[in-house]
Amino acid sequence: QLLENVRAAKSSERTIATGMAMGKLISKKAVLVGNCDGFVGNRMLAPYASEARQLLEEGASIEQVDRVAESFGMAMGPMALGDLVGLEIFWKQRKAAGDMQKQTKTYMGPYELTDWLCEQGRFGQKTPDASINASGRGIFIHRGRVKHVDPEVLDKIKEIRKTKGVIARHVTDSEIEERLFFPLINEGFRILDESRATRSSDIDVVYIFGYGFPAAKGGPMFYAENYVGLPKLLHCLRVHAAQAKQRYTMNKHFLPVDYFEPSQLLIDCVQVDETGLTTKMPAGVPRVDAVLQVRRSGTAYSHL
Repeated sequence: QLLENVRAAKSSERTIATGMAMGKLISKKAVLVGNCDGFVGNRMLAPYASEARQLLEEGASIEQVDRVAESFGMAMGPMALGDLVGLEIFWKQRKAAGDMQKQTKTYMGPYELTDWLCEQGRFGQKTPDASINASGRGIFIHRGRVKHVDPEVLDKIKEIRKTKGVIARHVTDSEIEERLFFPLINEGFRILDESRATRSSDIDVVYIFGYGFPAAKGGPMFYAENYVGLPKLLHCLRVHAAQAKQRYTMNKHFLPVDYFEPSQLLIDCVQVDETGLTTKMPAGVPRVDAVLQVRRSGTAYSHL
C-alpha cells in the first residue's frame, strides 16, 4: 500500500503536490521523503537484515531469529523475507561495483552466507531445485507454502563460525529483539536528523503500510518513545555499539558497522527529558517532533 514520493533537489511544489495527489488517486499511502540511499524504508531495513545474519554467526538459530521477529508482530522474519524478495539483489550490486566487501546505507555485511548461496544459484523462492523437488531454494527449502531450513545452510554457518574463530553461544530472545529493531529505529532518527523525512509519523506510516511493522505498536518511532522509552533505547544502543566495535576491531573477519552509534537527534531528545524541558513542549506532540521543531526554528532548548 506504500508509495514513497521522493523530493529531489529541483522538484517544484506543483510536482510534489501532483505526486502526492496521484498517490491518493491510486489508493496508496503516499509519504514524501528525501533523496538518499534506500529512501526511508529500505535504508532502515538494512541494519535489521545485517544484524539478523550476524546473530546467526554468533549462535542464534534461523528459526529463533524469525520467530522473535514474528512474535514482535512482523509479517515474517528477516530470513524468510530474504528468501521472498531474493538474496541476489545486493550480491549483484556488489559484483557490478567490483567490490564484494562494499557497504552502503542499503546493504552491509556479514555477507558470507548469502554470497555462498548466490554463488550456488540459490536466491530463495524464485529459484526452484528439481533435484530435491523444491519450488524454491535459499536459506530455506520451499515446497509450495511449506518450508524448512536447508541442512546445507546450517553446515555453512558452522563453517563460517570456524573460519572467523567464533564459538556459538546462547542468544536470548530479548537480545535478538533489541539487535533487530533498535538499529532500525536509530536509522529512523538519523533520517529525521537529515530532514529526509518531515515528521516521525511519516516513518511510522512507511513501516506499517510498506514493511509489515505491527500497527498495534504504532510504527517504529512511536514504539521507541511510547513502548521502549528513549533513555532505554539510547542506553541499549550504546551497549551494542561497544560490543560491535570490539567485534570488528578485534577480529579482521568482521566488517565495521556504525548503525548502533546513537543518532544525535536521539541524544538530544533524551537530554531534553533529563533537563526537564519537556514540560515546556506542546502537549500531544511526539518528543522527537518537538525537538525537531525547535532545531528547525533555530531556538535554543534553554529558551523554551
